[in-house]
Order: sequence, then C-alpha cells, then structure tokens
Amino acid sequence: MSSSSTSFNGLIGAPLTYASPAILERRRRILEETRKLIEEGGITNFSMNILCKRAGVAKRTLYNAFQTREHVIAAAIQEYFLEYLGRVTYSAPRGTLQRSVERIITVGRRNRKIPRYIHAIMEIYFSAEVIPDVWTAMNSVAVDANLEYINALRQRRQLQLWINPETLAYDVVRYEYTTIYDWSRGLIADDLFVPQLVQGYLTLLLGATRGGARDEIEALLRKQHKNGGSMDDFLPGLAKAVD
Repeated sequence: MSSSSTSFNGLIGAPLTYASPAILERRRRILEETRKLIEEGGITNFSMNILCKRAGVAKRTLYNAFQTREHVIAAAIQEYFLEYLGRVTYSAPRGTLQRSVERIITVGRRNRKIPRYIHAIMEIYFSAEVIPDVWTAMNSVAVDANLEYINALRQRRQLQLWINPETLAYDVVRYEYTTIYDWSRGLIADDLFVPQLVQGYLTLLLGATRGGARDEIEALLRKQHKNGGSMDDFLPGLAKAVD
C-alpha cells in the first residue's frame, strides 16, 4: 500500500480548488456526519442512507462526490487529521526532532479529548477486514508526518547505514498506532499515554540514528527520565494545541 497521501487523494477526487462555497459546505457537512457515524457505530454499522439523511443530501449527490462508501469513510478520516495538523502552531522549524515531538505531544493530547472517535478508527485500522483504501488513508497521513524528520536525518547523513527511511517511518507508525489502540481500549492510563508515546518514539529513533541526532535524542530521553515521564516543560515553546 502506498504511503503517499498525494496518490491517495486521487481516489477521493481532486482538490476542490474551484468549488463553490455551497459545494464546499456540503462536502464539509458530509465528512462531519461521516465522522460522527464512525464514532457512534464504527464501520460495520455505517450506512450511506443514514449519512444522506443526516447530511441532507441525495444519495446520487453523495456517490457523485465520493464514488463509494469506502472513499467517503477514507476521506473523512484523512481530512480530519490533515486539517487538525494544519491548524497546529509549532515553535520548532520543519524537519527537526523538536517539531516531531511537538506533533506527538499535541496530537496525543488532542486524542485524549475524543477517545470514542479514536477508538472507533483504531478498531477499523487493526481489523482483519479493513478496506484497503481506508487503511491507506489512515496510514499515509501518519507516515508522511514522520518522514519529514526522517528524510531530514538522511540528508544530514545521521541515519544508520542500514536504515531505509520509509521502512523506519512505517515502523514508527506501527508503534504509534499500537500504543494509541491500547490506550483507547483502556490498557494504558490517560496520564501515561502521551509520555509512553514520546518515549517509544525516541527509543525507536535512538537505534536508527548516529552522530549529533543520536545525541539529541538521547538527551531528550534522559530529560524525560529525570522528569519522571512528565511532559510538563518537556519542550520550550511547545506547540499550541487547537480544538
């Protein structure tokens, strides 16, 4: 499955650059109601008929816009996270460790505010019957977010020689999503959720890096250990969370 969110966008239609305000509002309403239905009943009970009624659109209009049930679900999941990430104000520049850790902390704290929705989409992601388009949408947004820093490490020659950047990004996402899923099922306490995400992320990268990058990662791990795992004052100027 492709890790590129750009290639996936072709499945759900080209960006609506020239769409009218009415069309954009209708799309927003459809995707918002889709997310609510996913949260309420998961993917198994998802009904296009109910979606049409709640979004106030005809079934023909819905299928013209998204083609299939799978594509509307995939679009709703992917666009939610892309829109949220786009509204986060970071203090650190792109392609840095601090930026990546800021993202993990900020998104993790956001996830804690919407546990039912997060649990529903993690159930979808880890289902043996997950629809490929939906899995790709969920996976690509996280892989792409992680590749930004990993590719910067490659350009600076600070990855270990045996590391493939895309494989490492996939490994990080597998860890992140497994941890998120465990938390959503009550296997990780709320107060330990974000610290565990950060520690696992840094530990994975520690074995994949060398030179100054490895030193920087180890310093953050030592700081987290010294703080007893607390995220308070973990990074100066932590990204501003948005609802």
